[in-house]
Amino acid sequence: MRRPGSSGRHLPGRLGLLGLIAAVALLLAACGSTTAQSTPEASVVRGGTATYALQATDSFSWMLPFESSANEEPWELATDEGMWRPLYFEGQGDKPVINYGLSFAYPPVYSDHDTTVTIRLKHEMWSDGVPVTTSDVRFGLELYEAGEDQIATFVPGELPQNVASIDYVSPTELVLHLDRSYSQQWFTDNQLVDLIPLPRQVWDKTCGSCAVGHDASTPAGAKKVFTFLYDQSKQLATYATNRLWQVVDGPWHLTGYDPTTGRTTLSVNRAYTGAEKPHLDKVILETFTSDTAEVGALRDGAIDYGWIPFTDLGLRHYFETHGFTVAPWAPDYFEEAELGYTGAYAKFVRQLYIRQALQHLVDEPLYLKTTLDGLGQLTYGPAPNIPGDVWASAEEKTDPDPYSLGAARALLASHGWRKGSKGYLVCERPGPRASECGSGIARGTELALLMNYSTGSASTQGQAGAFQTAARGVGIDLELAPESAETMYSIDGVCPSSPPCDFAIALYPLWFTNYGDMSIYPTAGFAFGKGVFFGGGYDSPTYEHLLGLAQTHSGVQYVHATENYLSRNLAALWFPTGDNQISVVKDTLRGWRPQQVFGDWRASRWYFVS
Repeated sequence: MRRPGSSGRHLPGRLGLLGLIAAVALLLAACGSTTAQSTPEASVVRGGTATYALQATDSFSWMLPFESSANEEPWELATDEGMWRPLYFEGQGDKPVINYGLSFAYPPVYSDHDTTVTIRLKHEMWSDGVPVTTSDVRFGLELYEAGEDQIATFVPGELPQNVASIDYVSPTELVLHLDRSYSQQWFTDNQLVDLIPLPRQVWDKTCGSCAVGHDASTPAGAKKVFTFLYDQSKQLATYATNRLWQVVDGPWHLTGYDPTTGRTTLSVNRAYTGAEKPHLDKVILETFTSDTAEVGALRDGAIDYGWIPFTDLGLRHYFETHGFTVAPWAPDYFEEAELGYTGAYAKFVRQLYIRQALQHLVDEPLYLKTTLDGLGQLTYGPAPNIPGDVWASAEEKTDPDPYSLGAARALLASHGWRKGSKGYLVCERPGPRASECGSGIARGTELALLMNYSTGSASTQGQAGAFQTAARGVGIDLELAPESAETMYSIDGVCPSSPPCDFAIALYPLWFTNYGDMSIYPTAGFAFGKGVFFGGGYDSPTYEHLLGLAQTHSGVQYVHATENYLSRNLAALWFPTGDNQISVVKDTLRGWRPQQVFGDWRASRWYFVS
């Protein structure tokens, strides 16, 4: 367990806060236009290889299209969905809706007071020539149920637990009988999107040398099959050679992989039968250890579709005059600093007044202006404030806990905290009453917190440093613990129970998640539902009640009720949501616009021009 923070120099007040941010994240010039420059008519080039730059320290490292909690990130999902299509594909351009054109099933039909769902599959094929059928959907569900405690998207009480029975009527039709009546929009957008056909004819076995059969048709057998595939997904060195991963129904299959760097080569699946057949022959996912290395590769012309850090936006003119288009990519996500409701700091985090005091130390407008160059949205709850988004409530468009060192000091003082001999606050009035420090906090306890933050972003580093300055300015001993983004996901993202969340605050780069991490209906159950991997162990009966209403009743008012409660209850600390990235794309690469709302680059749209 990490020790609480040590003492440091105090830099109280807004001027000290601004100075620290400015030292980490440069104040940049005005943005100017982000549209592509006009170009003369160009001819389409058939084939070719495009190189896409992942963010610094990110890499594709999980083949099984059921992500573990440590690998549940947009770049993993985008790569997997390029190889194994879900029945219902999320995101249509910049709109957070189901893309039925790319989906492998027709729109679902509800009946019996929304307790029955009929799904018909389109006629698609696996790359080995075998049809995609309801048997493959059944196989995917058998594995999902067997491995639910290891799958990041699983939420207790939701799919498959909310399905009472399934009739597999024919190779192209199945009928779900639900355990109750559900909102059609919630069930389609947040449940059916988890249905993924998987190639039973290759994967339904329990060892590499075992024969393929119907092992997954029993619960015990399904656990063995899931364990086998889960373990195979950990074997990075075999990604390009393991036959398991070569049978796909999506537009790509993996043909090259460097287990040291994570550099990934995807080649076109010539047998792909779905919509949006690729123009390119190959796509390479390039990895980088630092922002500097990626920008250098862009300058050298080694990257077709890359990015520049927010702190390097001054390079816009250079790239726009050297054959590139620069375009910010705004995702439908929200940023939060996860709080640790279990573990060493839970006694502090579970006090609402302490969460309110901490939120008063987040200067969102300043962070957005200085560390993100204005490219993002102010965030006051789990619904993005993107212009035109219908889901953010009116209450979430205003800040209930604006930046104020005075308000933070007053809240802490009113609950019995006073400066101690080391200059930090200590509890002088222990107890659970409204004017006391709170349950579990003993007399003389110092208000010492640990904040993990990702080293993959200078913007995040600047915000973390500024937040520490504000915290110490009001007497909170806040220690910063920098970690790589992947370490953050693999350690902080797998609590709350085993291991516990042994941090007070965890700040991820730019954005944390969307409403349900590539689910569409914004009830935030994935992030804050009881028993989920994320949310730091947040557990609120009031929220669970509101969530249940939103799942079973149609109407935006039910969605707004869930997000308003999470916002005001400060389930997490809200930080400004940065754009996904500032994309820098060669003018010879086309088809990438609009940039997809859930961070999926969808290379099947791309093509080169001469």
